[in-house]
Amino acid sequence: MIMAGLEYRKEVPFKNVYFTGIVRDKQRRKMSKQLGNSPDPLDLISKYGADGVRVGSLLSAPAGNDLLFDEDLMVQGRNFMTKIWSAFRLINMWKHEDKPLNDADKQAIEWFENKLNKTIAEIDQQFEKFRISDALHLIYKLIWDDFCGWYLEAIKPNYGEGVSKEVYDRTVIFFEDLMKLLHPFMPFQSEEIWQLISERNTDEALVIAQQKKAEAFNEEMIKNFETAEEIISGIRNYRQTKRNFSQRSGGGVYRCFRF
Repeated sequence: MIMAGLEYRKEVPFKNVYFTGIVRDKQRRKMSKQLGNSPDPLDLISKYGADGVRVGSLLSAPAGNDLLFDEDLMVQGRNFMTKIWSAFRLINMWKHEDKPLNDADKQAIEWFENKLNKTIAEIDQQFEKFRISDALHLIYKLIWDDFCGWYLEAIKPNYGEGVSKEVYDRTVIFFEDLMKLLHPFMPFQSEEIWQLISERNTDEALVIAQQKKAEAFNEEMIKNFETAEEIISGIRNYRQTKRNFSQRSGGGVYRCFRF
């Protein structure tokens, strides 16, 4: 290809060559029909979905190493798809009202915006090094842990109440940015959700949308929130280990920090 490029176009067609490992089973044996350890990709897609298989395979494909195929990772890919759909349905269910933004919601929005920008910068670094699996792991954690596990829980309205319109609008923007990041790894579901979020024409398809670029972020705010996460997680673990723990036992938890 390089010789043809120089001959006909007078330029080198590419400068980077990416060497991949081979696919092995989880016992590190090379896949072959003789061993019977080579699954039919169409059967996997039928069982876990094309996106589930794609994500599951990439999660187990570290740069420079062989890919150790494990069907449990396909399950993980499918569960990730389900998690994203659940988050999308939850946001769609929320009523949004014309009311002012409270301090707690404002802090949650500021934190996730900073976390998003920091993660995008880290993802860009992984792409520059062609570490595709590592980039996916960052996106996985950003969506599953940070967005679904913390941000949505922080802004979730009380039962029967709605969120402010500003919170709703910012959350939708965050979700769109996440779909852009996810699209190279989960193209079908991310495109479908993208089209469901808002009416769009073919020129606005996710496959040709511009990726969000990393902006400046506040590292101190991110670290402060991580401290809060550790405190909350510690309290949850304590309550799980101490089954008799209750408000009557004399324990109290107070909000004693700001971000």
